[in-house]
Amino acid sequence: MAKVKAILFVILVIVLVDFAFENAQPPPMVRLFKFDLGQPPTFLLTYLSLALGFIIGWLGHVLRVRRKKREAAAAAAASTAAQEQQKSQQAQEGRQTSGYQHPEQTL
Repeated sequence: MAKVKAILFVILVIVLVDFAFENAQPPPMVRLFKFDLGQPPTFLLTYLSLALGFIIGWLGHVLRVRRKKREAAAAAAASTAAQEQQKSQQAQEGRQTSGYQHPEQTL
């Protein structure tokens, strides 16, 4: 499996390098809010866009996983509390029906 990963990684690097050489011509001026940001190569803009998209997607995934873990923990805590409450109610009902009175209740 490691050989397959290595081969796929080499192919990916070759494709990225080829893309960079194919798109190395001077690009148009990049502007943002009427400010000139220069003329970065097209491949650099593409790679930066891919990296930014990856980071945004990864951040969204991490936040979603954390939210699901919090919801699961809250649900587990609520379930545990409900089970404890049910057990205490059953114990109280059992004491009342059995005729047993706690010594403190007789005073």
